[in-house]
Amino acid sequence: MKTLSITLAFAVAVISGCGGGESEPISEDILEMEEIVSIIITDSIGVELGDSNYVFASIDALAHGPDGNIYVLDRGACCVKVYSPSGEFIRRISREGNGPGEITAAFGMAVLGDGRISICAPMQGGMHNFLPDGEWEGLSAEFTNNPPVNMVGADSNAYIALKINVDFIDGELISEFLIGRYEEDNEPSVFYHESEFEFDLNDLTGILNQTLFSHEYFADRSGNVYIAPYSTEDYIVNVFDRDGNQILQIEKDVPHVEKSPEEIQEEKTWVESWLRSMGAQGVVIEYNPEPYRWTISDIGCDGQGRIWVRRGTELAPVFDVYDAQGNSLFVAEVEGIGDDAQFWSFVIDEYGIMAYSINPDYYSKIWLMKISEEKVEWEQM
Repeated sequence: MKTLSITLAFAVAVISGCGGGESEPISEDILEMEEIVSIIITDSIGVELGDSNYVFASIDALAHGPDGNIYVLDRGACCVKVYSPSGEFIRRISREGNGPGEITAAFGMAVLGDGRISICAPMQGGMHNFLPDGEWEGLSAEFTNNPPVNMVGADSNAYIALKINVDFIDGELISEFLIGRYEEDNEPSVFYHESEFEFDLNDLTGILNQTLFSHEYFADRSGNVYIAPYSTEDYIVNVFDRDGNQILQIEKDVPHVEKSPEEIQEEKTWVESWLRSMGAQGVVIEYNPEPYRWTISDIGCDGQGRIWVRRGTELAPVFDVYDAQGNSLFVAEVEGIGDDAQFWSFVIDEYGIMAYSINPDYYSKIWLMKISEEKVEWEQM
């Protein structure tokens, strides 16, 4: 079971926001009812060939640091690459190997609120911490299997992550799935979500839908955590404080949108190929996508406390934006992208908007963006 847990952990770092096929433009009814704000692409980081500092083997995590710099986990290159807010290369953190501070296979990365960088590398002993200048501090938590994954930096020394445990209970395989707050320890200090289900090795779809494909989450530098279930019917965002107390819930009626046959096939092919490439064992590699689209596929929070929720019902990047009390403010749409962004994963925080494709057509790159409307300002906290 440890092998399977580790295999699924590999997959979580790269599987989020699945989609495919044709998208529809925002309906005229929505245009009449809601203020539409445009997001424009201002620059990008990443080239197919050339300077190795700008070539990505595989982007597995992306984050801003408290210094505003951009941190990219390049799993294939066994390092974190650091760029200025405008995209100029600054340094590499870590490298391939088994020595102090070296990694061979990273499961995740988080930039903590205190500016340190945590890289999850079980094959090298656990969670490696680095200073912003790249100096290795040592291990903040030790483990060699089943680590916390899909890490998101929070406040102070914390990050939010998910974990999957599989155990025999009364002769049955039972999986425990949790999302929690980790503070330099193997176990979470706060739980935001916990669930259990019977673990059926012949039902890969069920396993994924109850674990890796069950929730989207984000944390801001104040310690608030934003969690939304991946649902084809319910549009819900729950907001918790750092201690796990729920402080807000956002709900909205949204259409039930069916996927096209092409969309379903593309998603199926991509998920199965990723699992095979990660060396999945002990389970039949057959994934059957949901016939309907998720209602929510990304969450972020900017420096004004505005909550950004990407509509999973639209393949083009469209966001509902709310104030800190959950009141609707406006709708934001990335200009000129359409279905080409169906596999994009977004980071939206106090330092801006950026995204990368978890399923790139040719080579990996990062897109830097901003709101084009001057009347909607972007302010840092």
